[in-house]
Amino acid sequence: MAQQNRYSAYDFERFEPRTVSKSAAAPKINNPGQSTPDLKLVRKPKPSKAQLKKEANEALIKTFKIVTVAVIAMALFGTAIYSRLKLDEINREISRVDSAIETAKSDSVKLTNELNALVSIDKVEDYAENVLGMTKIQDYQVVYVDLSQEDSVVLADGKETDSQQVINEDNE
Repeated sequence: MAQQNRYSAYDFERFEPRTVSKSAAAPKINNPGQSTPDLKLVRKPKPSKAQLKKEANEALIKTFKIVTVAVIAMALFGTAIYSRLKLDEINREISRVDSAIETAKSDSVKLTNELNALVSIDKVEDYAENVLGMTKIQDYQVVYVDLSQEDSVVLADGKETDSQQVINEDNE
């Protein structure tokens, strides 16, 4: 592969010393005896009133277009700023509500812990024994009800009757 000249983009000959010669003098200005090209002054004809009116209308239309585009651009810019302000306001409201929710959650946890502390089994037992004078139930105080027998109703005169018969008499 051929090696490329890394410095080919630079013209180092411009930095070499030069000798000044008479031929390198400034170019000569035309002698007064030489002929110059003929120049003619061309005047633009004056536009007519119709052309002036047409140009004025075109200028007015261009001005109207520029003003319309500027008003629309300013309206869009104003709308963008307004929407950013509303978005910022809504974000601040969301932050405020979020902090209120966090405060309410921490208060709820605190109150739940206080309630659990006040209603714990140990406190209830202590209150029942010391303030109300209650004692724990003993085994001999437990009465078991046997519901395996048929239902019956004992009336005030000591007679037993079927519970279905008592229900039918009450409904009449």
